[in-house]
Amino acid sequence: MIKKIILISVLALMVQLITACVDCKCGPYKTIIFTNKGLSLKNLDSNLPQPSVTSAAIIPSAKYGIQVLHLTENVALREPQIYWGLIQSAYACSCQGDYFKSKEEIVSVKIISNNDFDSNHPKGSDLSLIFMVKRYYNDELSSIKDYLKTLKLEYQNNYPFQKGVFLQVAPTMVKKHKFKIAITLSDGRVIESETTEVELT
Repeated sequence: MIKKIILISVLALMVQLITACVDCKCGPYKTIIFTNKGLSLKNLDSNLPQPSVTSAAIIPSAKYGIQVLHLTENVALREPQIYWGLIQSAYACSCQGDYFKSKEEIVSVKIISNNDFDSNHPKGSDLSLIFMVKRYYNDELSSIKDYLKTLKLEYQNNYPFQKGVFLQVAPTMVKKHKFKIAITLSDGRVIESETTEVELT
């Protein structure tokens, strides 16, 4: 009787391990080193449960954000590490993506409007202090300055601002704005782009 119980337990364990290994199909993870080539900006409206890219000409100030996509180019690929062992194979079913590492650090981010925003921010002044960034690894809002400290030299996503930077105060002077974002990289280059014009109500 005990032999039968042990045999059934061993068979059940083997089926579970084989199924886990067959269904996973997680390949070895690559380290991809990329360089930043430029930016693409789109207006966001967070009026919906999930902030969405919009072409609307009028957006409430409290709901306005900018999606910032880095235009990147892969420059190197490190050989993936292969791990052996039954336990790692069996528990590899929560597959992660490849590991991205930026060749350059992001030193600073400036957000500039083509119009006067308020009495403290005339046309051409830096507005980055009145925007908050939604972190790419969770949905928490953070100041841009604090967020840059967490990115440092590497990050596991080549779109660290993809979830958006969001306006925290409404303009009190001109309502129509085109926002330019300029990102300074550690190699001295500045990559920048501009949004389409939006009226902030």
